[in-house]
Amino acid sequence: MSNPPEEVVKGRKILDDLKKGDWPNFVKEAQKTRYPVDLYGASLALKRDLFTTGGYVSVPGAPTGILMRVTSRPDIGENANIVRVLIPSGNFVTSEMLDKLCDLADKYGVGMVHAISTGEDIEIPGIPKEKIRDFIAELRQNGYECGSTGDAFRATTTCVGSALCEYSNLNTEEFRDKFYDMYNDFAKYPTFPHKVKVKVSGCPIDCGRATQKADIGIVGSWKGAPEVDEKLLKNLNNEEIDGIVNSCPTGAIKRNGSSISIKGEDCTQCMICVRKSKGAIMPGKEKQFLIYVGGKLRGKKGPLTGKLFARLNSPEEALDIINRIVEVYIEQAARKERIGDMLLRVGMKSFMDMMKEVPRSMNSKDLRTNVFYAVNEKDREEIPRKVSKAVGGD
Repeated sequence: MSNPPEEVVKGRKILDDLKKGDWPNFVKEAQKTRYPVDLYGASLALKRDLFTTGGYVSVPGAPTGILMRVTSRPDIGENANIVRVLIPSGNFVTSEMLDKLCDLADKYGVGMVHAISTGEDIEIPGIPKEKIRDFIAELRQNGYECGSTGDAFRATTTCVGSALCEYSNLNTEEFRDKFYDMYNDFAKYPTFPHKVKVKVSGCPIDCGRATQKADIGIVGSWKGAPEVDEKLLKNLNNEEIDGIVNSCPTGAIKRNGSSISIKGEDCTQCMICVRKSKGAIMPGKEKQFLIYVGGKLRGKKGPLTGKLFARLNSPEEALDIINRIVEVYIEQAARKERIGDMLLRVGMKSFMDMMKEVPRSMNSKDLRTNVFYAVNEKDREEIPRKVSKAVGGD
């Protein structure tokens, strides 16, 4: 660029400042690729992103998996696209796969790989539209497949589950594999009113953010109280045991000398005691699986927490319920309406009727897991009094 615009000149000075220091530097690494660093620098100078998503791209044989990247300043950087690549469950990407994707990124893209995104896929940025079909053909020749975009099942994300986590009550990787065995077409072909995200967590800590970001979330849980190992409990000092007892938000834990007891019906499975106990308290052995609906961060009505839909005895039951939820969603949702937005519009009771399910108390008044909290007349009088007393009032 012989006579660069003023914002490019300012941007280059900012990038030079960012390169100072002895540590590994992202600007230096980006300059080794074909990424339009001048566009990035100009964005920093102008304090606004010159790239926009631009929607989705569909090419023959790949109706989903491709994001359009459009620049508002084509004089500085060209339009390009990002192709998502589906990766193995649990993010267990082999070095062979990563090596091949790096080769494809050099050949078709700008020489960058977005290693593992929050959507649990790998993204190859900077592929021109005329090269996308060749990229996908070579990707499939090597045994790999596109991820998902658009109004389809997005890439199903999981925590590491029982592969690495001692708290997990659900084999999240196995569940994700079974999910794709059943619903792969719904991920490949956009047929929904809007996108649907399915997320899976092995325990109520919810590292997979199934209750926060998922239209449909599955969480490994248990029935009753957590398990207490009295031998390991003896390794804790008095201060540590008191810390566990006092940290329980519902007062479900009581101390009896050097031991403790936990009242299962008062346990909200917040996992605080489990994390504090150094292995002395663990998730209960009688497994249970929770399914949530309607969570999201964005959409017409803003962020929504997932609503507890059902408690199940096996993860396979969740696969059947997912199919039923999708059928209702396709029939009842408005265009570009997420599941959570639909629930707010029609109400939880109507949704349960559509699902041919009898509404239960957990669908409307579970304080920890549900934003739909039903208040009766007695609660209306008692709750303010309890809150006032809790904060030192009369």
